[in-house]
Amino acid sequence: MPAKVLITLATLFYGIAPLFADLNATHVFHPEWTPHSRLHMVWLLGTNSSIALLSLYLLWGRAQVVLSAVLGICVMLGFWIAVLFRGFYNGALTDVGGVNATVMGFEANSFAFSLVLLLLLAGLYIGSRSTRETGI
Repeated sequence: MPAKVLITLATLFYGIAPLFADLNATHVFHPEWTPHSRLHMVWLLGTNSSIALLSLYLLWGRAQVVLSAVLGICVMLGFWIAVLFRGFYNGALTDVGGVNATVMGFEANSFAFSLVLLLLLAGLYIGSRSTRETGI
């Protein structure tokens, strides 16, 4: 039990504390940061918090899913949190003067990360079905 408590405290520190430390004028709302830099910071916060939640689940519950798929989904969730809330923190998908590529009319990162998320979800579905069927 002491190990679980120590790990829980550490996980809360890297997964929750940065939300309070970085959602202010020193980081996300720093006046000299570009909108694209802010997007990356919020992406990082979303990713770390997602991984922390998964870590707590693995620590206190039973993992029944393909871990690599779930961790990848956490990374993508962090990106989509940053994208969805970019209006709140004045973020942008690209910097002014930076690459502003599109794929089939969609912003390139959003298109690519949508595909990645779909692949991860498909892998998770297939992997979790396989685990249930084989008992492995």
